[in-house]
Amino acid sequence: MLFLRKVTNEDMDLLFTWTNEASTRLNSFRSAQIDYEEHKEWFKGIVNSAEQRQYILMCGSEAVGQVRLSIKDREAEINYSISEPYRRNGYGKEMIRLIKQKVKEELPHVSKLIAKVKPSNVASIYCFEKNQFEEKFQQYEYVMKNYKQCQEEGYNDEADTVAGGGGKFFT
Repeated sequence: MLFLRKVTNEDMDLLFTWTNEASTRLNSFRSAQIDYEEHKEWFKGIVNSAEQRQYILMCGSEAVGQVRLSIKDREAEINYSISEPYRRNGYGKEMIRLIKQKVKEELPHVSKLIAKVKPSNVASIYCFEKNQFEEKFQQYEYVMKNYKQCQEEGYNDEADTVAGGGGKFFT
């Protein structure tokens, strides 16, 4: 039987372990390992926050994943992960279904759920699409190089240098 339970203080170390799993870091927008002291401070804030709700997905007595809601006004952003041993078993899709139900029951003022997913995270894309989430936009990024970086790297395309670096500007 699958269900969501609110996170407790006893879950701090479990969440720390899950957040530093290699595939979790790979699929996160911040891919660096999380420091334990930083995690402790973050966790204290989550447990006591009115704008954050954190749950553990349970399958009977087994903890298999976590889901967090970051609430702002009438929107809630979803962040979730499934522990590595439990992946590829449909838990992600079911967790999203359960958190939608939890929001309907406990947060009736929330009218929109949002999920930000890396394009390479096909498992999460699948989970959200199977729960009637729609893709709204894609974000593209370009890392700007200043003139000094270009000189140090031997890069000479002045059209790609930024202000203050002596590059060309397009008008």
